[in-house]
Amino acid sequence: MSSENYVNKNHSVGLNQFHLEWCTKKRFECMRREDIRKIVEDYIRQAAKEYGIFIHTLAVGIDHVHAFVSIPFDMSPSEAEGKLKGRSAYLIFRAIPNFRLRYPKGHFWSPGKFIRSISNVTSGAIKNYIENQQFEKLHDTILQAKFEPAQLNLVGFF
Repeated sequence: MSSENYVNKNHSVGLNQFHLEWCTKKRFECMRREDIRKIVEDYIRQAAKEYGIFIHTLAVGIDHVHAFVSIPFDMSPSEAEGKLKGRSAYLIFRAIPNFRLRYPKGHFWSPGKFIRSISNVTSGAIKNYIENQQFEKLHDTILQAKFEPAQLNLVGFF
């Protein structure tokens, strides 16, 4: 990797890139329709732009989201994911008020999250993994797996 790919800001130089994943509350499959997935994707991208988070790759499934992001150095990965989830949920509820019937307390996203630094895998592997999501197969593995991290295995993408 050449030095021109590094971020140089506020006396810091480097990469602050992460693979993030989060799902809807109770894994409701509320993003089945393509138009709703597009709305959700647009609002996640808008939230990212508002907070200075750069999205390299984003995939929205029927009940969860994968994102490969670069975050500002002064923001923790957990904070970045919280900001993306919080702001996008607010925008989604404004755009699709009927979601309030499914989520009356205003919690669109589950409190859980998956965060992985990509320091030990190539960014190409992360992009390939996210761009080639087979959400139906992943959903089946979630139903069969005892622990959700079982679906997050990147070994086949190296």
